[in-house]
Amino acid sequence: MPFTPFHLGPIFLLGEIFEKKVNLFSILIGSIIIDIRATYCLFAGCRPLHGPLHTFLAATIVGLLIAWLIYSQRTWLQKITDKLRIEQSYSFNSTILGSIIGTWSHVVLDSPLYSEITPLWPSTSNPLLWEISSVTIYALCAVSFLPATIIFIYRYWKRDSKSQK
Repeated sequence: MPFTPFHLGPIFLLGEIFEKKVNLFSILIGSIIIDIRATYCLFAGCRPLHGPLHTFLAATIVGLLIAWLIYSQRTWLQKITDKLRIEQSYSFNSTILGSIIGTWSHVVLDSPLYSEITPLWPSTSNPLLWEISSVTIYALCAVSFLPATIIFIYRYWKRDSKSQK
């Protein structure tokens, strides 16, 4: 992905669709945190750009760490989601589900685009490479942000009208 926030589109949409089942913070953070090393390498010049975090194994470990972090901060984070009028679960299951979906989606979206990614490490192959065109992936990421935003705004206004009654 040429720009990490592109990953937020489909994940934001999934988070909105499954609002009460999947923790939104977990899924959003999970979808972008995988690029932390790639971002560093982009500026530091190290290669390969996409390293070990772009594997399902590492994505699972990172996802579990995110779930633990979100779950441990759930009281503080619940105050934020309450202000944003997001009906959100901070159960351990919803944080694990959200973070794993987020991290794995990142691997799935990047794997068709970059030959250095080995999503099934320790296997050195990438069975997803060029299975979906980059144009299709970029379009999916960009276009999915719009319905997610519409759903979010609709729910925000709907919950605002309920709180004023």
